[in-house]
Amino acid sequence: MRYDVVMIGAGPGGYVGAIRMAQLGFKVALIEEGTVGGVCLNWGCIPTKALYSATKLVAKAKAAGTMGIEFAAPRIDISQLSAWKQGVVAKLVDGIKVLLKSNGVTLIKARARLDGSGRVALSTGESIESERVVLATGSSPAEIHGFSFSHPGIWSSTEALALTDVPEKLLVIGAGVIGLELATIYNRLGSAVTVIEMMPDILPGIDLDRRNLAVVKRALTSQRIAVHVDTGASSVETADDGVVVHTQGEKSFEASRALVAVGRRPNSEELGLETVGIEPDRRDFIPVNENLQTDAPGVYAIGDLIGGPMLAHKASAEAVKLAAFFAGERVPLDYDMIPQAIFTDPEVACVGLSEKRAKEAGYEVVAGRFPYAALGKAQGMGETEGFFQVVAEAKSGRLLGAQIVGVEASDLISEAAIAVQNGLSLSVIADAIHPHPTLPEGLKEAAENALGRAIHTANR
Repeated sequence: MRYDVVMIGAGPGGYVGAIRMAQLGFKVALIEEGTVGGVCLNWGCIPTKALYSATKLVAKAKAAGTMGIEFAAPRIDISQLSAWKQGVVAKLVDGIKVLLKSNGVTLIKARARLDGSGRVALSTGESIESERVVLATGSSPAEIHGFSFSHPGIWSSTEALALTDVPEKLLVIGAGVIGLELATIYNRLGSAVTVIEMMPDILPGIDLDRRNLAVVKRALTSQRIAVHVDTGASSVETADDGVVVHTQGEKSFEASRALVAVGRRPNSEELGLETVGIEPDRRDFIPVNENLQTDAPGVYAIGDLIGGPMLAHKASAEAVKLAAFFAGERVPLDYDMIPQAIFTDPEVACVGLSEKRAKEAGYEVVAGRFPYAALGKAQGMGETEGFFQVVAEAKSGRLLGAQIVGVEASDLISEAAIAVQNGLSLSVIADAIHPHPTLPEGLKEAAENALGRAIHTANR
C-alpha cells in the first residue's frame, strides 16, 4: 500500500498532523502500536489534570471552614476515582478515533520502523510506502542510575497516574513540572510528601522570575510538602515498609514509594533510523531543520523526539506547521511564544519572556504586577495566593511576556498568549473593558500598573 504521508505515532503531534494533512488532501496513514492519544492523553496530561481537578475538591472542602461551611472528612474511594479518570481518558480516545475516521485517515495498529528510503516496515509483517514519513513517537519517563522502574518500590509517572494505591509516605525525586504536579495530587490524597531536587531551586528550566517562584515555594510549605533542593538521589535500598533513598549529601529519606520524576527521554530507539542515515544527538533527540526535516530526504520528525519544550501543544503546533509545509505554505513557529501551564496549587502559567530574560536579551523593559488578593473575585473564591505579571518593551509598550501564579492561571494565560504572539501593546490590554468581578481583570490591572496608571494597586 502506498500513501502520501505516513505518520508514526498517534500522540498529540501524530493524530493532529494526520487529520490536518488529510484535510489538505493528502492520503494519510497513522501507525500506532498502543492507544491513540499517546502519552499525553493516556498516561500524562489528561489523567494528571483529571486527578488534579478531583483532588482540588478535597482541598476546597478543607478550606471551607473559614467561610462557615463544614464538611465531614472526605472518604476517597481510590478504585472509583481511578475508574472515573480512565473514563475521562476513554471518552477522549473514542473521540479521536471518530475524528480520524471522519477525516479519512487510515489508522493502522502496529509497531513501525523505517526500512530504507520511502519504506516503513510493520510488526504485522507488512510493508508500506510513502513519499513522506513523519516520526512522532514522543518520549518516556527517564530513569536515573540505580533507580530502575522495575524496582517494586519505585514509580515512574506512569505508575503514579495508574492510581493503584496512596502511599503513606511518598518521596518525589525531581522538583520539575511532573514531580510537583504529582506531589500536589498525592498530598491532597493523604500522602506525606517529600520532594528532593538536585538543582539549586524548584522548577529548573522554567523561565520564572524569582518573586513568582517564591509564591510557589511558600504554597508548597503551607501545604506541608517538604522540599529539599541541592539534594541529588544517589542510591536506594529496600526496607520492610518501602524504600530508603540516600542522597549525595549523605541524607537519607524513608518512603513507602519513591517517584522518579527527573524528566523524559525521546523514543528514538528501534525506529530504523540507521536505514536512512539519521544519527540522533548525544541526548537521543533527532536533529531537524526549520522545516522539521531530518538529514534523510522525505523523513520528518516532530514533538518530543526533536527536543525543545516537551509539551503536547508544541507537538500539535509543529504538526500543523508541517502539514502547511507539505501543502506549499510556510507557517512560522516561535518557540519563545509557546505558553506553558503547571498544575501545582496555585497554578503557574507563563508565555514569552520573563523580566530577567528580557533584560538579558537587551530589552529596556517595564513590568507590571497585580496581586490576586486585590481581586474581588479571588477574595470571594477564597483563592488570594499569587500574582499577575506583565513584561513589556519600555519604549513601544509591546508585550514581551506574562506570568501568572494563582488559581486558574492555566486558563487565564491564553489572553496574554494572544497578545504576546501578536505583538500587542500594554495599552491594548489595559484599555479593553473586562467584566467585573472576574479573574481576568488581574491581567488588565497588571498592564495598567506597568503603564503607571493603576487604580486598584500602588503604581510602580
